[in-house]
Amino acid sequence: MTEEKLLEVKNLKQHFKTGRRQVVKAVDGISFDIYKGETFGLVGESGCGKSTTGRTIIRLYDATDGQVIFNGKDVHGKKSRGQLKEFNQKMQMIFQDPYASLNPRMTVMDIIAEGLDVHGLTKTPQERKARVEELLERVGLNKEHANRYPHEFSGGQRQRIGIARALAVNPEFIIADEPISALDVSIQAQVVNLLKDLQKEHGLTYLFIAHDLSMVKYISDRIGVMYFGKMVELADSEELYKNPIHPYTKSLLSAIPLPDPDYERNRKRIVYDPSQHDISEAPEFREVRPNHWVLCTTKEFETYKTEFQNK
Repeated sequence: MTEEKLLEVKNLKQHFKTGRRQVVKAVDGISFDIYKGETFGLVGESGCGKSTTGRTIIRLYDATDGQVIFNGKDVHGKKSRGQLKEFNQKMQMIFQDPYASLNPRMTVMDIIAEGLDVHGLTKTPQERKARVEELLERVGLNKEHANRYPHEFSGGQRQRIGIARALAVNPEFIIADEPISALDVSIQAQVVNLLKDLQKEHGLTYLFIAHDLSMVKYISDRIGVMYFGKMVELADSEELYKNPIHPYTKSLLSAIPLPDPDYERNRKRIVYDPSQHDISEAPEFREVRPNHWVLCTTKEFETYKTEFQNK
């Protein structure tokens, strides 16, 4: 992993109006960077804003405020059709639901080749067919599958088709939005291992969004934890698991089951209570340890630092 920034998210906000006066702050001022070649895990419970973050980065939603800088260029700035096309080729998405994200009326060949056609990446029908077959085999499917329709495949196979579709245009950056949560547990590890192999082969950079912390640890270099639209903690994967600081992160980690009956019998769930924080001061994102950031007040910051010194 190089220390070259591929993506910079600066004070990103995504607010939705739900009524005349009601606004849902799905993403409320988060900032983080993703470096070339790394996997950045984004975790949190359902409704915390992590999928909205991914969709805003890739322009499926227009940002309410803040900036997304990709390869030094502002994603949400005004763009010509040519610039949009270039951006869409460099950044791709794998969606959560492999049942809903594939057009049931299209063959697998046409689903995967859609990006090739849009970007003019193949010159002849033979070249197009060969590229799709190559992609199918790379994601663990047979080239004979190209003429079938999505309903003829299992969930895991459909997600592989979604991965092949994302890969077709040779992207630099892939947002994987809960790509394994709709899959059977036995298939999840296969799909994650495939993503890891593809990353090595193609030098890909991932934003991996999930609520399953154990799988996120396995694939991610660094992890950001979201709670109600805010980033509450960000650290290297190992560091976050060994030394969680924010009470919400501790709560999430305490919920991970382990294949140890004795441990499970005595496992204590930590329940997060947001009211434990001092609300007289707005919390800020602060570096408690090198490269370990936590959303906290000045008083909490001093407490966390003292706790670490006493460890």
